[in-house]
Amino acid sequence: MEVIPAGRERRAWTPEAKARIIAESMQVRANVAEIARRNDMLPQQLYAWRREARERMESADAPAFVPAVVEEPRPLQGSCAEIRINVRGMTIRVPEGVSADHIERVLLAVQVTA
Repeated sequence: MEVIPAGRERRAWTPEAKARIIAESMQVRANVAEIARRNDMLPQQLYAWRREARERMESADAPAFVPAVVEEPRPLQGSCAEIRINVRGMTIRVPEGVSADHIERVLLAVQVTA
């Protein structure tokens, strides 16, 4: 009798882990095959995820995948925490304490005007 190994078991990736791996693979000069091996997956799977992410970004009704850059705050007078969103050649500055609903309305307005 011959025993044939079943192969890799199908894994369930959390959305956060999937987003982290895709973002890492989208960096300039990223080695997709190395990133896939480091995360114990096949490069083909990561390429498929990247393709799906690009297709979602191109879809008008789906939220876009946006890599985030976190910078250390510069010491200035008072509290000046803010989020900066660079989109379509403009920078949207979101000060501390702004509600998520307000941010969503601003981003929808930017999408409509483009």
